Amino acid sequence: MIKLTPPDYSIVTPLVSKVSFNTLFARVVIDNKVNGQIFVDDSLHPTVSLIVHKYGMALLCGNAENDSFNDKLVRFLKNTPSVELPAKYMLTYPERWEHKLASILGTELLQADDKGDSKVMTRDTSTSFLQTQRINYQFKPSSPLININIPAPFTLKKIDLDIYGKIHETQHSVVPEQFWNTAEDFLENGIGYALLYDNQIVSTSFASFIVDGKLELGVETTETFRKKGYSIYAASALVSYCLTNRYEPVWACRRENVGSSRLAESLGFIQASYHPYYCMPSKIQNKN
Repeated sequence: MIKLTPPDYSIVTPLVSKVSFNTLFARVVIDNKVNGQIFVDDSLHPTVSLIVHKYGMALLCGNAENDSFNDKLVRFLKNTPSVELPAKYMLTYPERWEHKLASILGTELLQADDKGDSKVMTRDTSTSFLQTQRINYQFKPSSPLININIPAPFTLKKIDLDIYGKIHETQHSVVPEQFWNTAEDFLENGIGYALLYDNQIVSTSFASFIVDGKLELGVETTETFRKKGYSIYAASALVSYCLTNRYEPVWACRRENVGSSRLAESLGFIQASYHPYYCMPSKIQNKN
């Protein structure tokens, strides 16, 4: 398992191009747009690759039968809390990886049931992996998106440097700084909106990745304002921005993230595909 240097990241492009689902998070690492790590079995002619985005999203793709690579892969995944830019969540391609990881991890792998809950919760989940699914959505509104009126006394603002700096004070999971290297990079090349109440950040929606005319949405609501429907205001503003500026809006979430699924469907997204999704031991309870 060889760690590549950034100038060599593009060597894995042929492997990633074969993946049939959304890989924007891996693409921005390959293109050196955001920090990450890439590991391969061969630095000149790789047949398998692990791409890790700074947020912790990882893509494992290519040949599943390289035992030497696989042994080092499992050791890496088990020790992620102690490594730089650890993998927290992992997508795999092709389907062969699902069977291979089940064989390699054995009893350390928990399987989620139809509701997204793990079937075996009597074991210590802090040392187990969880296999669930990630849903990819496709944007297909039945009619042109109508601008949603912001109720008083709330206000909607484009994320500027001041708002960018305040977001992490109240939101900690899906925030711009997890997806962009610097505030300056986000403000120059990204876009986002924030719903405010009395100068407090209620909800945000921002571009997690922008690649080849596609913009993947990131959405987060401050804990004290959750389950009140406020997330639709910033999210709908970003979808409108996409349509106005000819970006294809992209949405994906873990299957058991019911709130994210409902929001996506209310904005005009429909479920397009499901893919194996692995949560590392320390992240089983996180529903991103």
